[in-house]
Amino acid sequence: MLYKSIIRPWLFSKDPEQSHDRTLNLLSRLQFLHGPLDRFYRVTDKRLNVQIKSLIFSNPVGLAGGFDKNAVALKTISAFGFGFMELGAVTAQAQPGNPKPRLYRLPEDCALINRLGFNNEGATAIAARLANLRAHGKIPGIPLGINIGRTKIVETKDAVADFLSTFEKLYSHGDFFTLNVSSPNTPNLRDLQGKTLLADLLSAVQEKNRQLAAAAQRQEKPVFVKIAPDIDFAQVDQIIEVVNSFELAGIVATNASAFMRDSLKSPLGREPGGLSGRPITSMVTNFVSHIYKHTGGRLPIIGVGGIFNARDAYDKITAGASAVQIYTGFVYEGPAAVKRINQGLIKLLERDGFRSVGEAVGRAN
Repeated sequence: MLYKSIIRPWLFSKDPEQSHDRTLNLLSRLQFLHGPLDRFYRVTDKRLNVQIKSLIFSNPVGLAGGFDKNAVALKTISAFGFGFMELGAVTAQAQPGNPKPRLYRLPEDCALINRLGFNNEGATAIAARLANLRAHGKIPGIPLGINIGRTKIVETKDAVADFLSTFEKLYSHGDFFTLNVSSPNTPNLRDLQGKTLLADLLSAVQEKNRQLAAAAQRQEKPVFVKIAPDIDFAQVDQIIEVVNSFELAGIVATNASAFMRDSLKSPLGREPGGLSGRPITSMVTNFVSHIYKHTGGRLPIIGVGGIFNARDAYDKITAGASAVQIYTGFVYEGPAAVKRINQGLIKLLERDGFRSVGEAVGRAN
C-alpha cells in the first residue's frame, strides 16, 4: 500500500501538528478533485444506509470532530467515502489552544495523544467560512455535524451562555450538533458531565434549538452529547437519564482517555492529554454495550474510539452503535480506510445473515 509504505513514513518523520496542518492545507487546495475521489472511495450499498432521527447516512462511518477544526477542507475530506462528518470543536471565542508541542504519535501502540485544547478560529469566523463555502457549492454532500466546546477562559458557571452563543451562530450551518463536555484538555470541562450541570446545559440548548427551528420554520436539529471514557457506569447512567429527559438525539461514546497509560509501549506514553487509538478500542466497545443495554437499545449511540478496520467498526455496531466515527484510524490507515471498512462491513453483514447495518445493531448483547 502506497500510504503505509511511502506516505505515512514520510508524514510520521515530521512534527505531528505541522504534518496535520500541511495535510489540511493540501486537501483544501484539492477540492476540484472531489468528484473523482468520491467515485473512487465511496462504497454505495443500501445495506450500509443508516438513519438516526432525521439524519440519513449513506454508510455508518463518519469522521470524528478534531480533524478539521476550522472547516478548511470539508469538501475534499468528505470525498474519502465518509457517510457523515463532524467539524470542530468550535468555541464561542477564537483561541490558540495549549502550548506546543501538544500532539504526539505513538506508533508502537497505534495511538495518538493530544492536548490541543480546542484551538480554533472561533464561532464567528467559522460561521462566515461555512456561509462562503455554501455560497460557492463547497459544502459536503453528506450530513455535517458541528462539535461545540467551551471557551477555555470561560468559567463553568458561564458555560451555558458560552455554548449557546456558538450554537446560535452556527445553527444554520450544521445538520447536527455534538456538545463536547468531555475533552480532557480544557480545565474543568468534564464537570459539565455532572447531572445538574449537564441538565442545565441540555435544557438551555434544546430550548434554543426549538426557538431557532420555529423561526426558520423547520424541525429541530439533532443534538448529541459526547462523553468521556474515564467515568464509571453509574455516572454514565445519570448522563443517560439527563439525555433522555431533554430528548437528545443520542450519545457519542467516547472522547479520548485522560488515563489508560500503563500498557503503552511508547516512551511518549506518559505525555498528558487525550489518548486515542488502539489502546482504548475494547474499553469504548464496553461503554457502547453498557449504554445499549441500559437503554434497551432506544437511545442512538455513535461509537468512537480505536476503529481501524471493519472488524473494529462491526464490534461497535453489534455492541449497540448505530454509527461510528474514526480519527486516529484515519491517520494510521490513510485515505482508503473508510472504503475498506465499508467493504468489510458488507462481508460481515453477509456472513451473519443481516440485511442491513440496522439489523446488526446491538446483536452481540
